[in-house]
Amino acid sequence: SGLHSDIRVAQNRLNPLQWGALTSARNQGRKPRLGWAGGNSHTGDLAILRPLIEALADEVEWVFMGMKPAQFSGEFHSGVPFDWYPQKLASLSLDLALVPLEINLFNECKSNLRLLELGACGIPVICSDIEPYRGSLPVTRVKNHFRHWMKAIREHLSSPQALAIRGETLQQAVRRDWLLTPQSLAEWQQARS
Repeated sequence: SGLHSDIRVAQNRLNPLQWGALTSARNQGRKPRLGWAGGNSHTGDLAILRPLIEALADEVEWVFMGMKPAQFSGEFHSGVPFDWYPQKLASLSLDLALVPLEINLFNECKSNLRLLELGACGIPVICSDIEPYRGSLPVTRVKNHFRHWMKAIREHLSSPQALAIRGETLQQAVRRDWLLTPQSLAEWQQARS
């Protein structure tokens, strides 16, 4: 605000043709499937998960897409072209997604896009309690400490039925409020004028 007096923010929206009808299968593993998806610039964010990966190794199936933690030998999926990404993300059949972000200025300026993408697939989310993830989306926000993450994961995994409801609730919120519609397109156009 100190650099310009006219600042406009247009919310993220997902293309309904790509994201509006996705579903992700649940309970497809021998154990709950916990996962993470992201680009190759998330080394610090993945470091938050390292102690959790080790602590839960015998209790869950870990799934990573796009980037994996060092020395991780579990299920890994390489990145895919942008147009294939929605279907690939849904095909991971995650029971729960973890979305950690290091607390720093760069991450404070990010958006909620990852939550929207996972939500569009119906995957419940535990994420870092950081500005871009705060708001109306029904996700679980935690402090970036092992005990907070572990407590939230255990609570979520304690009831597969409640976990499925969390995913459905998030998916409904994304489909209702975060898809690109004629009304949201008009908001974007108004922000330009």
